[in-house]
Amino acid sequence: MKIVLSTFVLLFLAACSTTYPAVTQYRIETQSLQQGANVSNCKKHSLKVAQVFVRSSLMSKKMKYVVGRYEEGAYNQSEWAEEPNRALTNAIVKSLRDADLFETVTSYKSTSTAEYALESSVAEFTQHFSKDEKSSFVKLDITFMLVANVNGKVLASKRIVKEMPTKSADSKGGVAALNALLQESLREMQAWIVESCK
Repeated sequence: MKIVLSTFVLLFLAACSTTYPAVTQYRIETQSLQQGANVSNCKKHSLKVAQVFVRSSLMSKKMKYVVGRYEEGAYNQSEWAEEPNRALTNAIVKSLRDADLFETVTSYKSTSTAEYALESSVAEFTQHFSKDEKSSFVKLDITFMLVANVNGKVLASKRIVKEMPTKSADSKGGVAALNALLQESLREMQAWIVESCK
């Protein structure tokens, strides 16, 4: 009995002393993007931002990457703080509110109605490594569609595809570059909406 009890206590203490590597969480975050002049004819109208359509790999906090052309992996000590599809949707809403292009901008969670809807689809939001994994770049491929809610007609669409090398071939470098690409893309989106409303 003493042997069994001693073994149990040793196993219990060993389990309590096991340390696991900390998981670093990264945020998708952009800075405020304000339009210099209020030149938008959309200012008289309301807009609802639909939830971003993404691949299944972007609906999880797991941070994926691509090696070469065909291999895909996931970091085991790094993850997104929030699922990218939600974080990207929030970034688009924030960008449009900051730009003050519409009278009101609401998210898909709102029960209010709006005259226009902005739909977006993200095909790529990924870090790509060279085959030897010594260098990496990130790629963002996003398509926006401005839709009139009265008849469901697409008024305008814009596809933005961008790539950028990372400063470091790790998750931190990848996140910094992805956030920079997203910032550039949201600035382009704002300019496209201004043109679409003329």
